Order: sequence, then structure tokens, then C-alpha cells
Amino acid sequence: MEISDEDLSILRAFALKIKSCMPTQTYSMLAHAFPKEPPPSLAHARARVSALSGVKPTLFDCCVNSCCCYIGPYINDQNCSFCNEPRFDSRGRTCSQFTYVPLLPRLVALYHNPRMAEQMHYRASCEYEPDRMSDIFDGHVYRDLCHTKIEVDGQQLPCNYFSDPCDIALGLSTDGFAPFRRRKTTAWPIIIYNYNLPPDIRFHCQYILCLGVVPGPKKPKDFDSFLWPAVEEFLMLVLGTRAYDALLRELFLLRAHLIVIGGDIPAISMVMHMKGHNGLSPCRMCKIKGLRIPNSRATTHYVPLDRQRHPDVGNAAAEATVTKYDPADLPLRQHDEILEMGRQVQHAPTNAEAERLAKEYGVKGVPILSFIRSVLFPWSFLFDFMHLIFENLVPNLIQLWTHDFKDLGSANDPFVIRPTIWQAVGAATASCGPTIPYSFCSRPQNIATDKSQCTADAWSFWLQYIAPVVLENRFTEDKYYRHFIDLVKLVCTCLQFEMQKKDIEFVRRGFEQWVEKYEQ
Repeated sequence: MEISDEDLSILRAFALKIKSCMPTQTYSMLAHAFPKEPPPSLAHARARVSALSGVKPTLFDCCVNSCCCYIGPYINDQNCSFCNEPRFDSRGRTCSQFTYVPLLPRLVALYHNPRMAEQMHYRASCEYEPDRMSDIFDGHVYRDLCHTKIEVDGQQLPCNYFSDPCDIALGLSTDGFAPFRRRKTTAWPIIIYNYNLPPDIRFHCQYILCLGVVPGPKKPKDFDSFLWPAVEEFLMLVLGTRAYDALLRELFLLRAHLIVIGGDIPAISMVMHMKGHNGLSPCRMCKIKGLRIPNSRATTHYVPLDRQRHPDVGNAAAEATVTKYDPADLPLRQHDEILEMGRQVQHAPTNAEAERLAKEYGVKGVPILSFIRSVLFPWSFLFDFMHLIFENLVPNLIQLWTHDFKDLGSANDPFVIRPTIWQAVGAATASCGPTIPYSFCSRPQNIATDKSQCTADAWSFWLQYIAPVVLENRFTEDKYYRHFIDLVKLVCTCLQFEMQKKDIEFVRRGFEQWVEKYEQ
């Protein structure tokens, strides 16, 4: 289809607003700044771009509190099943809506562009080397799928997953964020990563596909209902849809498969229907059991490997409790086992029995993503390195060193850094600012006084480059500094663009030893 000069002008103006994150008020002022050649109104530009793209958003009614989307089992509900808020107002208008942007036409459009079609062939060009790990395509989830027949409604298709060079590997991610400064309301974007693109561009903003944003203001009670239209598309993409490859100049059957899901632990627990990190069975990867904090009314659990000194271990009520877990041989969860646990919970005869089973298993039900055969529980649900290390482990270590972590220990513990020394560490960190190029990271903060201002990126840079210097000789016993340096070595290895088999073994065994030393 030929695009007219007028349409090109509209596209340029709209692209300027989107790429520069231009506020709507600023865009409307362009007509006054350029009266001889005013840009189109934003409403006109949006309508024309929508028509040219061929992508038409779908609106679904949802709870005013975002408890659920009125689709699937809720399609005929007049009130929310969770908060009982009405679906419609007094005039019969829906109270809130969830906007879903279809994925399928956008994937087809990628192959219509010769430049993008060339980028989309990156996956097919990857060569697998057993002793090297450089991309997601070297992982066992993808490798196993490549040797697995596609199955639809119990019938096997004659082809394997990713047997066609044009098949697309997808990742899904979600997390709650507070769009307003007061941080009292949250919204939940649902985004898709296109792993067919090269690693150096696949996570750039212009290549991330947003399926929609759960509007909030609260965390969804049934996130599966918002994933419902996406799962329908994923199932359609398994069968394939007709598309044209502008690079090869030929028609082909486009298939796309969801292989990984990412997010922080609360988000993944919601998607997987798990109890979460404070539960009795908190881990999505293994069946390790949590313990209550001794002499505390807190209902949360923690999960030490060595639990021989815990007062509840070994008594009559907990005679089967494991006294010590081997980090190299944890009781791992399996795909069929997780789904069977979910079915038992869903089909329990009473709510009390369902809650008992959910508490014991750590599984609250059967997730909607289990209907996608390319998703393997729990191996497709990745741990988010940013949240795990830079937003949790590092800040928690600092709280422990400064005697500010959940009232544990005393100020005289040998791993506690005295306040005057910690103030010096913070000042030394801030003084690095003038000597560090901005391309490395934002200006380091004084972590003793402005710790709350530190982002994950700031913690990453501090951990790798500043902390090994400013923390040397700051502990009363050098073993605590050496323990921290072991963590730095492990993190730096994990952040390599390419890892050899020996590096993976170093990381695996290194973290096992690091946790064991931490508990000692």
C-alpha cells in the first residue's frame, strides 16, 4: 500500500510525540508555534495511525478496582466477584475498562518490513555450543522444546517447536508500578519481549510490545482474567497464521511460542498462583519449607538451610521437619506435580481444605498459562536478577551491617559496622561522583544518608566498583569483607555477556557456599 505525503506528515508528527515522550499539552502548542504548517490534531493523528497500522485495540469491561476482567468465567457478571462493586453505573455505562492491544497483527507486521525481517532471523542464525551460554537459546527450556513435537488439543503436529526459521520465541513480563508520586495506586503493564531480535536491541523500548495495562488502582485479584485474551492469541499462534516475509519475499506460516515469564517474586507468585515468598512453601523452584521466627507473632516465614537450632524442629508436632537442606540437592518441583497440586486445591470440597492444601503446597490453583504447552512449570518462570540482587540482597545486607534489619542481632555483633565508620563509607561513596563518567551510571549517592534514593542501577555500580574499595578494613573481622567480595565475584560472573560451562558451575557452587557461610 502506498502511503501519501499527508499520511507521512501525520506519521512524522506522531512519531515525534511518542519517541520524545512529548506531553499532550506541548504537542497542542505546536500549532501555535508553526501556524503555516500546523501538525494534525492528536485525535486525528491517533485515528489515522490506528487505521494505517491495522491494529485495533479491544476494550474489555473490568472491575473498578481491577479485581478482575469481565471475560471468561466473569463475562456475564453484573458485580465483581471479589469486591462486589457494580460493573455498570446508573446510566448503564461500564465503570472501568481494560484496553488490550492484539499481538498477532503486530508480529505479522514485523516481517513486512525488510529491515525488521532481517533482524527477526537472528534466532535461526544462532549456533548452539554445549559448553557456552550466551543467550536464552542456549538454555535447556528452549533446547528441550526444539526436540518436542507441537501438540494441539491432544494431537501432535508433524513439526517441532521452532523447527521453522521464522518461528518467534516470546517472553512475557509484568510488575506493579505506582504512576503517581503519592504511590497509593498501582497499575500493571503486560509486556512481551521478542527474543527473535538480537540481544543488543530486543529490550529497547521501541521493540517491546505492550499488550495492555491493568488500570488499577489495586493489585488484581484474578490476574488470569486479564491474561485471557493474550492466552487466546498464544494458542492461535501455535497453529500459525499466514504472513509475508519481505526479506525472503515469500509467504509462510508464522508461529510464535511463549517460553519464559519474568517479573519480581510477588508478580510471578500471582501469575503462577503461588502463595508467595512469605508462605510455608515459599519457593517456586523447590519444596523447601519455611519456619516461623522464634518468639515472634509474625505470620511470615524464613527459609534457612540449617535449621537444627530452631525450637520447632524435632518436636513431636514437626517430627518430619528436615533439619538441614543440602543446597546442591534441594527437593525440586516438577511441571506435572505443580499442576496436580493446583487441581487438588481448586477441587477441594471446602474452602478450609483448599486453604490447608494451598498452605502446605504453596500452590493456590491452576494458572491459565498452563494451557500453553511451551510454558514449563517452574522452569519458564525466571528469577529477576535486578529485583533479586540489586533491590533486595544488597540493601538487606547493608541493613544487616548497620543493625537495621528486622531487629536481628545486636549492635555489638562482629559483622555490624559502627555508625561513624558507615558515615565515612557513605561520604566516600558520594565523593566518587566527580570522577565517574555519567555513561557508567548516575551520580553515586551518600548511601549513609540518601539510601532511599538509590536505584537498582546505582546499587549494581556500587556493588561492583565502589564497595570493594570503601568497605576494605571496615569490619572488625576480615572474614565478613571476604564474604562480601565472594558475592561481588559471583555477581560479576553472572553479568558476563557470555559464560562457559566452568563459569556456570562456579556460579552454582559459589552461591551454595556463600549462603552456607552466611548462615554460619
